[in-house]
Amino acid sequence: VISSSRLCTQTNNCAWPMARQAARSAASAALLLAGCEAYICDPSEYYASMDLQAGALALHAALQTRISSPHNVIPYTASDQTDTWDALSILDRDPSNPAQVIPIYTQRPMTASNLAGQTTGWNREHTWPKSYGVGTSGPDTSDLHMLRASDWNVNSARSNLHFDQCDAGCTSPAHAEADPTTAKNSVAFRPPAVVRGDLARAMFYMAVRYAGAQTSTNDLRLTSCPCAESFAMGNLSTLLRWHAEDPVDDAERERSGRVCTAYQGNRNPFVDHPELVARLWNAAMPDPVCASGCGGGGGRAAATRGSAG
Repeated sequence: VISSSRLCTQTNNCAWPMARQAARSAASAALLLAGCEAYICDPSEYYASMDLQAGALALHAALQTRISSPHNVIPYTASDQTDTWDALSILDRDPSNPAQVIPIYTQRPMTASNLAGQTTGWNREHTWPKSYGVGTSGPDTSDLHMLRASDWNVNSARSNLHFDQCDAGCTSPAHAEADPTTAKNSVAFRPPAVVRGDLARAMFYMAVRYAGAQTSTNDLRLTSCPCAESFAMGNLSTLLRWHAEDPVDDAERERSGRVCTAYQGNRNPFVDHPELVARLWNAAMPDPVCASGCGGGGGRAAATRGSAG
């Protein structure tokens, strides 16, 4: 028996996708609803079988198992079922106007129906860039804990730059349409101050969720010496700083919860338990990517998974 706290149909999380599904296919809409009902998404229940006080190795393994199954993979693009366009229109919508979304790097509302295809629209941003290991057909491609609505032009300006503070030699804002607190240079991109912690926790999630065990996925890692060749994203030291300076707020908790209840069936543990970050990553841990250089033997080693590697 599934308790009422575990049914996403108790909320309006599925209402919009379900309505759109009705126009597409009543059968696929029924399947989406069935999937929603199966998810255990209440934070008090989601981690109930885990020992969150376990050592780093055991904790990393347990978290990876928990957030990997269940993980209902949402199609990146589909005409006959809920896809990432549909999901982001809900997950990133303007709280004061459901007909708008708030792009991640501008933090200014944009009409939700104004999709990509023109430079005045919004598109889907892989906050962990594809060039750093996110594939084109695996579950990582459409993972909604990492994927965000983004202004078309600013997304293009960010390109595949890794995240960093960008204190010197940078253009700020990163684009004329970007939030004033953004910045970029030829290698790094600084996102808006209000979402830096959110993005850091999305990076922590991706580094634990994906170890290359599933078809069409790679072993994603975090490092203070970002290296696309090694699928090593960063800058880890900066991400840890942002995690501390921009703590989890209600909006971030709501988004993570809705990803679980309405779409994927999994949560971001670093949103629910921010204290776990220091258990898996800290400045005292060795960083083989920095030690060996980009593409070196240490580039695929343990430090980018934290002490759990």
